Amino acid sequence: MTSPETSASPPGPSRRLWWIIGWSVLAAFFALAAYALPWAEVLAAMAGAKWQWLGVALIAGVAGWPFWVLQWWLLAPAAHRPSLDRMAQVTALTGTANVSLPMAGVVAAVGFLIVRGGLPTTAAASLYTVDQMLTGIAKVGILALASVLVSVPDWLRTGLLSLSGVMVLFTLALLAAAHGGASMRRLAVGLGEKPARIVGLLADFVDHLEPLRQPWLGLAVVLLAFAKKASEVAVALTVQIAVGMEPSLAGAVLVVAALSLATLAPISPGNLGVFEATVILAYQYLGVPLPIAAAAAFLQHGVAFLTSLVIALYPAWAMPRETRSSPAP
Repeated sequence: MTSPETSASPPGPSRRLWWIIGWSVLAAFFALAAYALPWAEVLAAMAGAKWQWLGVALIAGVAGWPFWVLQWWLLAPAAHRPSLDRMAQVTALTGTANVSLPMAGVVAAVGFLIVRGGLPTTAAASLYTVDQMLTGIAKVGILALASVLVSVPDWLRTGLLSLSGVMVLFTLALLAAAHGGASMRRLAVGLGEKPARIVGLLADFVDHLEPLRQPWLGLAVVLLAFAKKASEVAVALTVQIAVGMEPSLAGAVLVVAALSLATLAPISPGNLGVFEATVILAYQYLGVPLPIAAAAAFLQHGVAFLTSLVIALYPAWAMPRETRSSPAP
């Protein structure tokens, strides 16, 4: 839920085209999977999975949520920082939106930060921008770790180099901009009313980039970004055990690294198809038999969906409770 000031909806034709592409990718994956996968063996591998280890995988996934809550709470400007309870609601709602409607993730995240977090529009946009920078840094880190632990495919190595270059430029640009709020306001003095208002909004956005001006705060949010990635690696590792693979930290890191690249652009709804194909290809590259690789892919994505549902229980409990406890007008 967003106000007209927070973000404009994408034009109708573009949005329809995006959905058509997404559903086409999903349909193509299922058509290919129906033909290529040995379904009897895949289903047997899934049925024979150690379900207690899938429970551990779910716990590992949910364990990454507090890192996200604390990270966004620290990213919020001190003058507008909501309670941890409210930020927990915001992240839970955002996580659900990212899983169900990832193509609207930016709008949903900024909207929840404004509506539930109480942040001004510029502060919400600033927080989300820095979060994307941190996400990119964590992805570069996990890709680099994968390249150290295993001999990664050429496409993954190319992706690491490309993403590293983009993130260096993006980070440097934000670091430079973080100190430019006062200069922007001086520039706005000699402009007309409308240009001055736009420059003023940009200056507010820049002023809210507090973690980029405070080294210790910046270090804390970077470490939390890596902690979230560690949670994803733990999920992949426990799913390996569940399907009977020899547990491999290097394999789990490779899977998470490959997913970090493959899901950069949310093409299909919930990354369905893209997620499974990426995990299967990663494990096949490591020599895992196809039925086991496919079972791991389906179960790992299932754990991701269940994690978002479990986290979504928090706002479902907290929001009605807030309404009941608020005084009547």
